[in-house]
Amino acid sequence: MKNALINRAVSLLKARKPNLGIEQRKFLIVSTTGLGDTLWGTPAIKALRETYPTSYIAILTSPIGKEILQHNRHIDELFVISDPVFFSLFPLYSRLKKKGFTDVILFHTSQRPILPFVATLGASAIIGTEGLHKGLDHFLTDAVPSSYVHEIERRLQLVGRIGAHTQDPAMEIAVSSEDEKLAELYISQFQLPSYLPKVALHPGAKDLFKQWPPSLFAELGNRLVQELGCQIFVTGTSAEKELVETVASQIKGAIPLTSLKLRPFAAFLKQMKLVVSNDTGPMHVAFAMQTPTVALFAPTDPKLCGPHGIDNAIVIAKERTCTPCLKKRCAEPFCLLQISVQEVFDAALSCFYAEEIIS
Repeated sequence: MKNALINRAVSLLKARKPNLGIEQRKFLIVSTTGLGDTLWGTPAIKALRETYPTSYIAILTSPIGKEILQHNRHIDELFVISDPVFFSLFPLYSRLKKKGFTDVILFHTSQRPILPFVATLGASAIIGTEGLHKGLDHFLTDAVPSSYVHEIERRLQLVGRIGAHTQDPAMEIAVSSEDEKLAELYISQFQLPSYLPKVALHPGAKDLFKQWPPSLFAELGNRLVQELGCQIFVTGTSAEKELVETVASQIKGAIPLTSLKLRPFAAFLKQMKLVVSNDTGPMHVAFAMQTPTVALFAPTDPKLCGPHGIDNAIVIAKERTCTPCLKKRCAEPFCLLQISVQEVFDAALSCFYAEEIIS
């Protein structure tokens, strides 16, 4: 019933398709979900700019996407939606329609109204991955078959349909000098000896089933302090403050961090010798900042959403222990209990030694 109403509305609103030459291509990229989802799209945005250097590239994104993409040199303009999505689209309609987009590329969106909304803008091409649009694939002019590839590669496949390619598939966050100063100011207040290796532990995640137990993070932190002389920072969002402070309180000399905004936080991670993180957004930030990272996975598949084309990341992944996987209904992440502190500590040592060899 929902889709029937959507189909009728789109047929009434559908705009005339613009007839522009290749030098006048106007691209609208849709990426309206989370932190990792947005970062995965940055190599494809770069590919689009490298292939069409004079074309207009706009992004329809979320508030967190704006934080990531705000200073991206490949983007001309950002359009931001917020909750409730349906009502936030209305003020954007006339602005987007006037742009005369020739191509719409859907990287990732979980909000049902967005594909039908962009279908009314009149673009000649609407490109997306088959099967990801809640039964609304018929609005796509080019439904790219789904395949078992990393999410970065999936987005590169989408822009590849219009000939866009890049030789550099690395994720990007544009960190300003002001962001770097804020990170340095935060660290400097603790007057830490310069010789101490700084390590960030990130014990949180949006979903419980992706969280390695806090007690194991604390045990790991103490081993890193005792055996390697590390200064530990325990990081998280403001909503994770209780978790962060609990873990930090159990590690000698650990500093809890929940106060930095996204880009200063990215600059902060750049200064770490190592990050140990669950499968969550800040893990991808560490990848983008090229900080050595130990990434803990279960039950998600690191081949789809882990490090991609990165030499200084170590993945520790375990199979699911429950069939079927309960995912968000999981009260105790049993599969993550398969990861031992010794295994993570050994991976941390590997990252330390690898960095010393490179430097």
